[in-house]
Amino acid sequence: MVASLRRVGALLLFAVPVVASAGEPAAMTEAVDAQVIDRISSATLLERAFPDVEDDIGATRAYAIQAAVVSGVYGITVAGYKAGLTSAATQRQFGVGQPVVGVLPQPNRLAPGVSVQNMMGLKIELEVGFLVGLDGAPGAMLAVIELPRLAYADMSHVTLPDVIATNVAAYRYITGPTHLTDPNIRDLRVTLERDGVVLSQGQGSDAMGDPYRAYTWMTQQIAALGYELEPGMLMITGALGTVVDAKPGRYTAHYGALGDIQFTIADVH
Repeated sequence: MVASLRRVGALLLFAVPVVASAGEPAAMTEAVDAQVIDRISSATLLERAFPDVEDDIGATRAYAIQAAVVSGVYGITVAGYKAGLTSAATQRQFGVGQPVVGVLPQPNRLAPGVSVQNMMGLKIELEVGFLVGLDGAPGAMLAVIELPRLAYADMSHVTLPDVIATNVAAYRYITGPTHLTDPNIRDLRVTLERDGVVLSQGQGSDAMGDPYRAYTWMTQQIAALGYELEPGMLMITGALGTVVDAKPGRYTAHYGALGDIQFTIADVH
């Protein structure tokens, strides 16, 4: 099940209106945001480095920019949502104290066995995903490889507004087969290998202590932002283990009872 991205973006923009800073005309604020939206949209479409976003715009304006960027760039369908900055270590890296949520466009969804071309800022994350059930609770679970594109010109200057406004660096993601939900998924052990060499190991509890906890937080945040949550949507709950730099090679991610996902990162020609 997917939802109209234009409709979702419009709802979010209505839910989180742009607010000018003290002494700053609203028209000026909107003009600045329009420029940022255009620059981030261009960087997304052309797969170039993201521009810097002013640190003082706040999360509310950053989410409004995110909605406009996603709607303008993809404009078709929403497959679901992603959680970011879900571990204490990652939050310390970016100097924040909260997780964030981004949108997963349907066209960016890939199947196991795919080959993805390497590029600037491409990362690999092992995640647990859920499909939203009819009652809003998790209806099924699956292994997911997220391939975010952290293409920021200067990582030392990346702050919370940058992460949010650029749609939490969402790029491609690979989904495995669905399984019945497991109440003990926090104990899941995962491993990522490249050409037979182990690169990262993690467990379900790396995502906010429990992927179910991350799922609950996501549903609350999605509702607060005005995004739509529909049965069948995909929710990915945060990185398990170390986030790995993408390098050319053949990868296998082991997810225990959730199975394996294999994929290739191809060299740039």
